[in-house]
Amino acid sequence: MAYEEIPDITLKMIINAGIIKIGTKVYSSPNNEIIGTLDKEGAITFEIDNEMKTFPFPSGAGRAITKTSINGWKYWRILDNGIYNELTYYKEKYKQTETQR
Repeated sequence: MAYEEIPDITLKMIINAGIIKIGTKVYSSPNNEIIGTLDKEGAITFEIDNEMKTFPFPSGAGRAITKTSINGWKYWRILDNGIYNELTYYKEKYKQTETQR
């Protein structure tokens, strides 16, 4: 049986809210060895196995690297004003803006 990820909040929703910009770089944890780019759909594109690949969800992108089940919202980070923030940080910001509407 194939696993299907059904997210409550997506990177696309966060991008559409203006919290993260299209083209933002995301860095793998813990050592930033792999750098991906976010597209307008919130997918992460990076080079793996000498090939550019796009993953629709952060966890799938993380699994492709670690070869194990992983929380992509914690695995991927964005460098913002000299500080690496996990994607969970931006998810929380999105939740806060939604509750203020």
